[in-house]
Amino acid sequence: MAIDLAMYDKTKFGKLREFKDIKIKTFSPEPDDSDYGRGYITRYFIQSVNDVHSPVYEVSQFTYNRINDNPFYIVQPLNWRITGTKEDIKKSNSTSVKLASVNIPNLKLYLLNYLQFSK
Repeated sequence: MAIDLAMYDKTKFGKLREFKDIKIKTFSPEPDDSDYGRGYITRYFIQSVNDVHSPVYEVSQFTYNRINDNPFYIVQPLNWRITGTKEDIKKSNSTSVKLASVNIPNLKLYLLNYLQFSK
């Protein structure tokens, strides 16, 4: 009996195959004047769900939205402060990383410069 691939792709397993085929493209944010006026940017991180030691990737909001429901990745948005005193920025970003590290423990190894993008 031949398997109808079109029928298979409509099943849950076909959806999982679609999830596995997503290409990860890393991203580095470039804050603009409106971001500095707001005082923060939202950064998006992903990591493979089956290995806590796998690399952490920063991705665009578009990629984050595509991967958000993907069972093969842990996704984590993070508010990143970019204005204020150096001490306030460091404290705020340190707290954000600590909270986000509950979902992606190695995030604290990826984000070492708490003053990144600050003015």
